[in-house]
Amino acid sequence: MRPLIDENNLSYSKEFLIYYTRSAIFGRIFLVVGALAGFIYFYMQNQLIVVAFSFFLFIFQIPLLIKSIKGIDEIQFRINSKGIQYRNNSLIPWSNIENERAVWIDNENRNDDTTYFIYHIIEPSQIMKFNLAGFSTDVSELSIALTIHRNRFKRENDIL
Repeated sequence: MRPLIDENNLSYSKEFLIYYTRSAIFGRIFLVVGALAGFIYFYMQNQLIVVAFSFFLFIFQIPLLIKSIKGIDEIQFRINSKGIQYRNNSLIPWSNIENERAVWIDNENRNDDTTYFIYHIIEPSQIMKFNLAGFSTDVSELSIALTIHRNRFKRENDIL
C-alpha cells in the first residue's frame, strides 16, 4: 500500500498514480460464482427460465472479468510536476490545465454521494470529469496531490 502524500513535504513523491480498485474485480468474481451456482441449482430444480438467465449472466460476465483482471495494473491517471495524463493519452501540461479539483457532490434525491475528479483543458476547451468511485484514491488524497504537483510545476518554471 502506498503512503499518503504529506502536504508539507514537497520533495516526497515525484508522481501520483491512480489505478482501478480491486473491489470491482472481487464483486465481479462473486457475480460469476453466484451465477454459476444459480445455474447449477436451478438446473437441478428444472426452472429453465432462471437457468437461461443464470447461464447468460455467467457467459457475459466472464469476458468482463478477464478484462478487469488484465487491467488491474494499468495506470488510469498519472499526475506529476509536468501535468496530468489519463490512461495512454498524451500528457496534458499544467500550463494547459486550469481549475483542477476533486469534489464531493451530495445527491439530494438519492442516498449516495459521488466524488469527481474535474479539470479543464484550456486549448481544446474541454472539461474532463471522472467519477472516483472505482479508483484507488479519495477526494482528500487527490486534492493534496493536485496541490503539490501544481506547486512543483510553478516552482520549476518560476511561476509565482
